[in-house]
Amino acid sequence: MPDPLALVKATLYKAERAKVLRETGAEPVFYVTEVASGGRGGGSGREAGRELHRKLWGLDPFDVVNAEVWAGPLPLAWRFRFGWVYGVCDLAVFDLGRLKRVVEVKSYGAVRERERAQAALYGLLAALNFLSKPEVAVRSPSGEVAVVDWEELALNSLARWFRRLERALVSSSSC
Repeated sequence: MPDPLALVKATLYKAERAKVLRETGAEPVFYVTEVASGGRGGGSGREAGRELHRKLWGLDPFDVVNAEVWAGPLPLAWRFRFGWVYGVCDLAVFDLGRLKRVVEVKSYGAVRERERAQAALYGLLAALNFLSKPEVAVRSPSGEVAVVDWEELALNSLARWFRRLERALVSSSSC
């Protein structure tokens, strides 16, 4: 089994790299929200989420792996052939240094397909980074919804996003 500390450090490194690449435009980097919804993120919790995510970069990997149970927001990123997918999951739950659960928290009503897709993408990024298969859920004021089909949902979201990028490239090259 891989060293949990090494996995957390590598995950934070990839997330920081994706963040910098997005800011500089050096490589294509897409937010999880963009991929899940098919466009730019802009939901009702966007500003609160951004503020929370800005505070994360002081996250200590030793805290994650040394606590019996650790739960908190966690930046995640992975480089696919079309570019990076990057975001901060609202709640990653570790038990004895092993990732067990990923939860997307929404401040508004019912859980829709877009929120399930977003949680599924975080589940996929977490699985790739931590070599595990976490439970995935969406929590909202109306309750918590388990996303049991997260693998299929995440892969379908990526496939739709990739097809959209291909169409955009074809239409821009024909101009």
